[in-house]
Amino acid sequence: MKDTFLTWIGRIFSGQQHAPLGTSITDVILVVIYLGALLAAAQPIASGAFVTAGVLTLLYRLPLLWILTEDETRGLHLRDRALYTAIGAVLAAVALIVVAAAGRRPAVSPADGEPPAPPRTGPAIFGGLLLMFLALASVAWEAYYIQHFTSDRMGPFSYWRQFTGKQPSGVLLAPPGFWVDWVVIVLCVVAAVQAFARKPVARPLGMALGWLLAAYAVFTLDIYAKQKMLFEFGDLDTTDILQQLTSVVEVVAGILIILLLALRGTHRPPVVPAWGAPGGQYGAWGAPPAPAPYNDAPYGQSPFGGPPPLPPEYPPNTPPRPQTPPGW
Repeated sequence: MKDTFLTWIGRIFSGQQHAPLGTSITDVILVVIYLGALLAAAQPIASGAFVTAGVLTLLYRLPLLWILTEDETRGLHLRDRALYTAIGAVLAAVALIVVAAAGRRPAVSPADGEPPAPPRTGPAIFGGLLLMFLALASVAWEAYYIQHFTSDRMGPFSYWRQFTGKQPSGVLLAPPGFWVDWVVIVLCVVAAVQAFARKPVARPLGMALGWLLAAYAVFTLDIYAKQKMLFEFGDLDTTDILQQLTSVVEVVAGILIILLLALRGTHRPPVVPAWGAPGGQYGAWGAPPAPAPYNDAPYGQSPFGGPPPLPPEYPPNTPPRPQTPPGW
């Protein structure tokens, strides 16, 4: 148990009497996300929480389906068990996404029938900006890695091999590092767009990404601390200095994203027309009925107007013509 915990916090690496390792910090991150989804199971936001957990599980376990079937991994200890775990996780993730997207919630939910709350307007915009900033920062780092790992010294396919997992990481259930980076970039952009639109799914997705980014950043800083290089800027090159500063920003931004998107906004119910639905349709239950047509005539007068006018030869209120007496 102690060695497992030490591998999670980066104190034991592959090759230090533990080759290969089974789990990593990624598994800790996923477990915390699963616990958060379970805590939200009785809440209106449960559907978004389960979709978030399913999407992250699917994207993190999917590369293992081809990595653990490569020739490089054949013969590794616990390789078959890790492959079956990955297959089960992918199938469970797909099922979870389908069920959650269908909007199913526990029948005993105390909030059954209540729509999920969107994020508040101000915090949603600020949280979306933070997510976009972190996505752009990650894109900048990936551009550097692509240039570095495709140089003549590293070889033209070094980045691609690490992205697809052709170069094993030493942890059976760990997805490739560059794969994780691009997954986080895409999900940050998606969460930011949802936050700007104040969609309810922005809350669980954004909070999960905030936790994920903060956890990975703390893990990176802990590795520097283990090597006695943390904030030793006088002995570090520019890349390591920027990496540490980026990790500090990710920790702070991740915590802020969690706090901002945890604030629940309120729904604006649709405005019911004051006099029923237009076009002769039925209005909402309890709405007053629409008035009858042509009902604006003065009191005592027919709403359909007066009688038609008489012909010209019979003008109204005209006395009859005098006639000649008989016998004259």
